[in-house]
Amino acid sequence: MSKPIRRTAAAVAAAVAAALALGIGSAVWATSSASAAPVTTATRATGAAHSASTASDQLFPPVCTAGDLAVWVSHDAMSGAAGTWYYPLEFTNTSDQTCRTWGWPGVSATNANGKQFGDAAARNGLYSAAWVNIAPGTTAHALLGYGAAEVSTSGCKPQNAALLKVFAPNTKDASHAFFDLPVCTVGGKHRYLSVSVITPGTNI
Repeated sequence: MSKPIRRTAAAVAAAVAAALALGIGSAVWATSSASAAPVTTATRATGAAHSASTASDQLFPPVCTAGDLAVWVSHDAMSGAAGTWYYPLEFTNTSDQTCRTWGWPGVSATNANGKQFGDAAARNGLYSAAWVNIAPGTTAHALLGYGAAEVSTSGCKPQNAALLKVFAPNTKDASHAFFDLPVCTVGGKHRYLSVSVITPGTNI
């Protein structure tokens, strides 16, 4: 029992005791009930406001930040043909609240010290962008395209990457995922990475 309820109960008990001594129990009880009524009304109003706030949070949770998400590449789920391989780029919500995201992540390959190799991933228009809610412990994904044929072309000067530097949509802080494939170190015409918008669920 909370302190306000204990205080209210104690006040009512004291009033009833006094009323019994004076023989005016009904009047005092009515007055005590009336004075307690606003507490009940306020509690209901607060509860309704809380329910409305909770419903709003469920419909429009906060936008996911780098601190909310663990980012990883599902190497075993690779598919592809014609010199392009596709990997699920997974975004797992490691926070204790649902967050939402929309659009394309920013992706580039780097060495272990964070130096970028070549150009950042181009946007793949395979899917239309839409808001995606990611509940705690669940995962959404984007499709990461890797141009194996482009990396093997003359002038690309490939080196093995160590990491992907990933910016979740609409964020300024990056997360990192392990990625040790050969990548182009020369930018400009060598577009070897692409990425789709984030869509619900894993792709593994």
